[in-house]
Amino acid sequence: MQKLKGFFIHSNNVVRDSYIWNTMSATIFALQSAVVLMVITHTSGLEDAGIFSIAYAIGSLMFYIGEYGVRKYQVSDINEELTFTDYHSHRVTACFIMLIVSLGYVANGYFRLGYSPYKAYIVLMICLVKVVEAYSEVYFGRFQQVGRLDVSAKTNFYRIMLGVVGCCIVQVVTHDMALAMTVWFVLSIIALFTSNLLVYKEFGTIEFKFRWGRILKIFIDCLPLFLGYFLLLYVSNAPKYAIDACMSDIDQACYNFIFMPVFAIGMFANFIFNPILVKLAHRWDEGKLKPFNRIVIRQVFVIFGITLLAIAVALTIGCPVLGFLFNADLHAYKIDLAILMVGGGMLALVNFFSVVITVMRFQQHLISGYVVVAILAWLMADKAVTQYGIRGATVMYSLVMAVLSLIFAAVLIYFIKKRARELKSSSADRSIS
Repeated sequence: MQKLKGFFIHSNNVVRDSYIWNTMSATIFALQSAVVLMVITHTSGLEDAGIFSIAYAIGSLMFYIGEYGVRKYQVSDINEELTFTDYHSHRVTACFIMLIVSLGYVANGYFRLGYSPYKAYIVLMICLVKVVEAYSEVYFGRFQQVGRLDVSAKTNFYRIMLGVVGCCIVQVVTHDMALAMTVWFVLSIIALFTSNLLVYKEFGTIEFKFRWGRILKIFIDCLPLFLGYFLLLYVSNAPKYAIDACMSDIDQACYNFIFMPVFAIGMFANFIFNPILVKLAHRWDEGKLKPFNRIVIRQVFVIFGITLLAIAVALTIGCPVLGFLFNADLHAYKIDLAILMVGGGMLALVNFFSVVITVMRFQQHLISGYVVVAILAWLMADKAVTQYGIRGATVMYSLVMAVLSLIFAAVLIYFIKKRARELKSSSADRSIS
């Protein structure tokens, strides 16, 4: 166990290891559902693949109740106005709420939506995996907050790898998705104890004190972030919910096959902007707007470049490759895949803009944009899928993501210009005095 602890903590070059391990961690995080879905498709067929797809979408939505949008807030708390104990106590509270809501959702699916016991169990297991994931995030935030993104990335990589590999092995051997999901949950708990709980004492202490005033402050301060991420994921998954209501599990599986690459754009963008969060926070806190703006603009161009490359791949080899990986004929979905790549680029911009606005501490102004597009998705989803099938789902998704990225860009520009005016005015006042 000490060797494992040493592996997590030891680093000859923290900056280099942070980039390397963050890249590996972000890659496996983005690919975990795709890998499991691929294995399920080859071993259990399209119907089970559809059930897993909607279960993972529901579990991911529940995850944001437990995570509550706090990690970016915690990481950018560079002056440690709140202690690790405060963040941990808040996370325990949020995860308990997440568990209750997840159980309620599964019960509603079983008793009112016609879920079979098998489907309800799969949804429950994925939700429990996401409870462990949400709880782990408070440790990842602490490691990154003190400048050890490498430790955060290593422990995250280890947890995901252990759970996904174990789940896939059981699925391949038994062809029993319920057993495979159970193993994933159990291995996630084991990984938690042999990674985060093993090394956290090197970076802080936890006093099990629930200081409700501070916990409430985190709930209030991060409410816009939570609602934003929650509504954003709802918008992202709205086509899946509509397909679940209006089409078959096999259609659900096919949509998810072509939707998987959407996250690749965000994954590659994350490689660049995750390690620069603390630098962005310092530049903004110091009032160095030119370096701040350069970082932001450079990242926007990176996202555009990745998106154009993704569209080109989608129009050429995208569907044949996905069809081979997921054991399905996807040639009819080439245009739908390209449309989703546009939506993926817009999603990457949305995520980046929201992170920058959070660093600037204007996250409360994000919520209006999320509400607008959530209402759009709610109004459009069932109608688009009913009338146009998969094409309706892809166009709707990309449209609402484009609207949201434009709203956030406007918010970002407004507050940068406002800060520039304030700094100029402050400088003029000092000159006069």
